[in-house]
Amino acid sequence: MQRFFLETFKLWEKELILQDQEIIYQLIKVLRSKLQDEVIFFDWKSFIDFKYKITSIDKKNIIFNFVEKNQKEIKDYKLILFQSLPNKIDKIEEIIQKWVEVWFSEFNFFRAERSQDLKLSQNKIERFNKIIKEAIELSNRNIIPKLNFLTKLDLQNISWEKLFFHTDFNNSKKLNSLNLNFKQNISIFIWPEWGFSDKENDNFIKNNFIKINLWNNILRTETAWIVVWFYILQSYLW
Repeated sequence: MQRFFLETFKLWEKELILQDQEIIYQLIKVLRSKLQDEVIFFDWKSFIDFKYKITSIDKKNIIFNFVEKNQKEIKDYKLILFQSLPNKIDKIEEIIQKWVEVWFSEFNFFRAERSQDLKLSQNKIERFNKIIKEAIELSNRNIIPKLNFLTKLDLQNISWEKLFFHTDFNNSKKLNSLNLNFKQNISIFIWPEWGFSDKENDNFIKNNFIKINLWNNILRTETAWIVVWFYILQSYLW
């Protein structure tokens, strides 16, 4: 059943009049929806899916009657990902889409010393947020994560559990040696192509970050966080 995100507080247990032209286009032109078809809507704040049935269709409005709602499990842990900017715009799009399909509550891109000097227009950022919205709809998540492009990285103001991943084995811990506290924020820092510099490595250590090596092989910047997340999922959250 198709799910759609509505940026509204007006989802309720009665008639719904839809005027969002983008969703109307998808329902009429793409999905070929007809009377009595059911659709799920969710808002930007709650963990509730609202199921509605189509009772009227025209080019400007679609009217729905409420069918039922589904209260979903509330996930109160907060995983925050700090991703070094990769070397291509399309990698950013791929990374964002996959981030949403798993579970991070906040995404922060930052420019590491070895990051490429990518130019990000407002149109590109709007495109990234559209990718997030579409991935939320398809992945059965409800809460839209924050997306930030940081101009400055302030390590001193990052609190609680702080992990940075490195290709160097010296003084590195393993993921399975950690005892993570998911009642606090957990911040995860992923390297750029060619890894963090020695200066960045020293700065992380100076600010009480935990240095972690994932494997003998060097993983791509767009692969490393997936390995981290699924280990955390299997070990702590599932």
